[in-house]
Amino acid sequence: MILITRRRLAAFLAALALCLLAAGLLLDTAREGPDLRVWLVIISLYASIVALSQVLLRRAGHRLELMRATAEAIGRGELGTRVPVDSHDEMASFGRALNEAAEAFERQILALRREGESSDAVITNLKQGVALLSGDLVIRRANGRFWSIVGLDRLPGNVRLAAARQPVLEEVVSAAVRSGRTVTREVSIYVGERAEYELSATPIRTGERADAILLTLEDLRPEREMANLRREFVANVSHELKTPLTSIRGYAETLLQGGLEDEAHRGTFVETIRVQAERLEALVNDLLTLAELERPDTRLDVKDWDLGALVREAAVPFEEIAARRGLSLVVDTETSPSTRLDRRTIEIALSNLLDNAIKYTERGMVLIRTGRSGDQARVEVTDTGRGIAPEHAGRVFERFYRVDRGRSREAGGTGLGLSIVKHAIQVHGGAVGLTSAPGSGSTFWFEIPVEGPSTDGAVS
Repeated sequence: MILITRRRLAAFLAALALCLLAAGLLLDTAREGPDLRVWLVIISLYASIVALSQVLLRRAGHRLELMRATAEAIGRGELGTRVPVDSHDEMASFGRALNEAAEAFERQILALRREGESSDAVITNLKQGVALLSGDLVIRRANGRFWSIVGLDRLPGNVRLAAARQPVLEEVVSAAVRSGRTVTREVSIYVGERAEYELSATPIRTGERADAILLTLEDLRPEREMANLRREFVANVSHELKTPLTSIRGYAETLLQGGLEDEAHRGTFVETIRVQAERLEALVNDLLTLAELERPDTRLDVKDWDLGALVREAAVPFEEIAARRGLSLVVDTETSPSTRLDRRTIEIALSNLLDNAIKYTERGMVLIRTGRSGDQARVEVTDTGRGIAPEHAGRVFERFYRVDRGRSREAGGTGLGLSIVKHAIQVHGGAVGLTSAPGSGSTFWFEIPVEGPSTDGAVS
């Protein structure tokens, strides 16, 4: 494309003037004398060309100015700015090319912004504290978890790592910079109280030296609490298994060593072995049930059921047990919502609640009641037993937790019943709870969504 400039236009007009002057002189020579009309035509033609050139130059200058202003606006970040194109000449083609380049640039910038926003969302929601430092240990970016760990509000602008007032951070980062590779250590950070974290510092290199350092802080408490829970669980299971196994082995050895001839006591020995074997079987079954409910891929057979009818059926086997203990078992299903649930899992929860209530109630009654609270179906099991002190109420749904260990073992409990109830309700997206006071009995309750679990993986 040839762009018209003022300098080029001046040269063109000068050349044109010389040409017209030469033409006029040639015509005068041919006519043997000057002709005024010829010179008027030449001057008029020259003036018209000059005027037209000025118009074209102003128009071209205006269009070039629009293009320049558009380019500057895009450079300032005004990505939607475009050159108006209303013709089909070479300069219009240049404008269209500029617009196409601007659209491609806008698409790339928007894609980068979306990618950056996604990265920010991921970093913001990480459980780990994350910070990106420059080579001189200035915090360029950090997520909220990082500021929370170091006990500071998010600081505006770029601040040095020293502002976190945790010397161990600078120590590990400096070690990573010196070594040129990731350094990971378990460190203690003091913000009110001591907390343990796994600290990793990774140099990011684009040349010979580290231009940035990625710092991550991961809380070690959940991992250590889980390890403690595993150790406690293994210890509890071992203890619970040891008691019946010891009893079975002891009485079996007694029978083998002459007890079979002891007609007065051998029946008692065999009965004790049977009772302990049943206790062992109950513990194993409860462990298997709990393991199944805790699996992340637990599948539920969710269908519509009449909750009242289900509760009445679940209570039938316990009527005789309650009667033998001198208790009355009352079932109130007057308010009985139709609920989407996995029948087998809810029956397990109901059986454990009823068994627990009857087992620990010495006189009076056990009441099981259904109801509805908003979009939740509710079941309550109320007893007239001893009640539970507040310091125990928050832990009764833990595995193997017993308020009175001696009394629980005497009653034949495995210590897993209420934990099974909690997990059976949690897989339905519900909640469990307890209302109790010493000497006033207890009410164990659970609520599940009437419409069923939000994601149930149901087999329909």
